[in-house]
Amino acid sequence: MKPVSSEVQEAVARVWPEAPKIWPGTVLKDRRIILGDGVGTRLISVDGVTNLSPSELRKRKIAIPRSGSSYASWDGHPAVVMNAADPSYRSDAAAARMSLSATLFAAATDELYHATQQRWQAWKKGGEMRGTEYPLAVTPRLYRAMLYNDLVAAYADPKQRNGRLAGAAYWRSMWQKEYAGEAKRAAATDIGEGAAGYFGAVATAMAMGAKQDDPREIRKRSQLRPMDRTLDAGQVTVDGESTALGSVAGLLLDERRKGWKREVTQGSTPVDLLLSGVTPVAEQPSDSLRQSIQDVLSKLNTDLIPRLNPLVASYRNTAHPLLLIPMSTAQGDLDAGGYYVSRDVPYAILARLNGTFRLSSGTIEAKEASVLAGMVGGHSYLIMPIDRDKSGVTANHVNLRGGAVTGSFQVSAHRAKGREELIAR
Repeated sequence: MKPVSSEVQEAVARVWPEAPKIWPGTVLKDRRIILGDGVGTRLISVDGVTNLSPSELRKRKIAIPRSGSSYASWDGHPAVVMNAADPSYRSDAAAARMSLSATLFAAATDELYHATQQRWQAWKKGGEMRGTEYPLAVTPRLYRAMLYNDLVAAYADPKQRNGRLAGAAYWRSMWQKEYAGEAKRAAATDIGEGAAGYFGAVATAMAMGAKQDDPREIRKRSQLRPMDRTLDAGQVTVDGESTALGSVAGLLLDERRKGWKREVTQGSTPVDLLLSGVTPVAEQPSDSLRQSIQDVLSKLNTDLIPRLNPLVASYRNTAHPLLLIPMSTAQGDLDAGGYYVSRDVPYAILARLNGTFRLSSGTIEAKEASVLAGMVGGHSYLIMPIDRDKSGVTANHVNLRGGAVTGSFQVSAHRAKGREELIAR
C-alpha cells in the first residue's frame, strides 16, 4: 500500500488541479480517494497521503467494498472508496500494460469525472437503454472495431489521417445503416462513456508527464492501441467500445474542431462530431479481427445463455410478479458484470450483478445475479421476475433464499399494465 498510494497521490497532485483544462467545468482538486487492501487504508488528496485507522472508518461509517469502488464523503469532500486488493485491478493493469497505481488512479479519476456529467444538457434529455444486444452478434462488433482501428491509425500518423478518417466514416455508416436500433440506443453511452474515455486518456498521459496543452506529448504517452488477436470481452461490448472510441475521437477533435466538448454536453457523440462531413470510402474488413471477435463472443454467449435465457423467459411469463428494488438503496457502486438488451424486454439486463441493498425492512444481497434494471414510475429500480411458489411471497413480505439474490423484507403490492408488482420497502 505504501508505494502504490504514494504513486497514486503523485498522479493526483499532478493532474487533478488541471481537470478544468481537460474538460471545462470539471473540478477534482477537492476530491479524495480512500484506498484499502484489507490490511491498511490510506486517504489520498492533492495535498498528500494520510493513514486511516479502522476506528476512523467506523466513526464515519465508511467500509472498503468487497470489490471495485463505492462513493462516500470525507469532511464534506466527495470521495471514491476503492479496494486495491480487487484482482480485477491487477488484471486490468496487465491488459493495459500499466502499473497497478496508474490503473487505480485512472479508475478513481473516471468515477469522479462521471459525476460532472449529471449537469449536462444531454442527460436532461433522457436516453435509451444501455447495453449490447443479446445474443451477441459478430458483425456490429466488427464494424465498431474497424472504426476504432481506423481512428487509432489516423491519430498515430497524421500523414495518413484523411484516408483513415474516410475508412472510419465508412464503418460508421455501415453500422448506422444495418444496426439502426443499436446506433440509436448507443448514443447516450457513446456520449457519457466516450467523454470519460477522452478525459481518462488525457489524464493518464498527464500522469506520465505530458502537459495538457501539448498534443505531441499526449500522443506520445497515450495508451491507444489497435484491436487485434489479443481482444478481451470488455472491448467488444457497446460500453467498452464507447470508451475507446470516445478517447481517440476526442484526441483527434482537439486538433481539428474547437468547441467540440460543449457540443458533446448538448447531445452529440465525439465520433459523430469528428466524422461530420467526411466522405466514406469503402474498406475490406480484417479477417483475423473478425475471427478474434467471433472467438470472444462465442465464449461470452456460452456463459450468458444459461444466465440470461431463464431471466428473459421468466419476464415474459406475466404470471410471475415483478419485484422492484429501489436502486437508491444500493450500498456503494454496483458491480454489474455487463449490460445487455433483448427484444421485447423494455429494461436493461445486468449479468453477474454483485451488490448490497439496505432497506428499512431488511437487506438484499446479490451475488452473480442476472436481473433487469430500469425506470418505473419515474424511479430507478432493480427488477426481478419471481415465481411466487418458490420465493416465499406472502401478502406483504418476500423471503428469498438459496439463489443468487437473498433477503427477507417487506413489500407493497399493486398492479400495473395487468401485472403484479412488488416494491421492496
